[in-house]
Amino acid sequence: MQVVSVVLCSYNGIAFIQSQLDSLEAQTYSNIEFICSDNNSDDGTDVVLKNWCAQNPANRKFISCAEKGLNKNFFNAIPFANGTYVMFCDQDDIWMPEKIELLVKFHEKNKRASMVYCLSQKFHSQIPTSIKRKKITQLEGSNIKKTMLISHTLGHNILIKNEVLKKIPVPNSEHVAYDWWITVSAMCLGYIACLPQVLTYWRQHHHNTTTTLNKGLYYKNRILYLKTFLTNSLISDENKSWITKAKNNFKQLITKQFSFSLFLFLLQNANLIFFYKRKKNVFLKWISFSKWAYRMSKHSFRVDN
Repeated sequence: MQVVSVVLCSYNGIAFIQSQLDSLEAQTYSNIEFICSDNNSDDGTDVVLKNWCAQNPANRKFISCAEKGLNKNFFNAIPFANGTYVMFCDQDDIWMPEKIELLVKFHEKNKRASMVYCLSQKFHSQIPTSIKRKKITQLEGSNIKKTMLISHTLGHNILIKNEVLKKIPVPNSEHVAYDWWITVSAMCLGYIACLPQVLTYWRQHHHNTTTTLNKGLYYKNRILYLKTFLTNSLISDENKSWITKAKNNFKQLITKQFSFSLFLFLLQNANLIFFYKRKKNVFLKWISFSKWAYRMSKHSFRVDN
């Protein structure tokens, strides 16, 4: 049985951290090591994690991350992971007991995949009593253009080979979250596969990092994201050329209320950018593509979760 390293990062998560730890202890997969990295919490989260790690020091390690930031915290902890596989854990979610076991089995069936991931279901206070079926096509394969404008994976659902993770450069900013960066990098190093099964309950609250990162005008965020991806050394020159073209089209919205060239660019790449939309009727599919391309080409468009 291969060792799975679970990298848990925290910052002021005292309200929910115990529920997350309880779900980790309930995992059916037994060969796990835990790396817990705290970002200088001042609410006692670090004390809870230190005590939890002290209960089983053979496979639980606590470290501190002095530099603030989600990416800094995770990439501070990753070098301590010694397992064949690495998974990422937030401080406020709940993992289903069979999550690690099923993801490892799924990867064993997809040995050539550089990364696999499962799905999650949002919840607020009460854990859902039923699972909602996802009605979109999930991100798979190696074409990074599908995920250059939108992140389609969440860190808490990822299982990645450690040997792949070691090849991924550390991002130089916090603009692109670690999970998006790792997903794109894994696609450059091979292909990713999705286990279409909900194995994580994703807690929603006012301090969700994902919500914070997505706030603001859509075009401004895309410029920052695309600019950051251009610094990733794993991305090919051909893909960087496409990213640059996309970035330059979005930059037109700095001075314009609407960019027709951006609208055309989005439509030309609609089958990639909007791959996740499921519509059997071709006419209805392109109506949907056109509506979204039009919205995304406006200066005022925003997606505040």
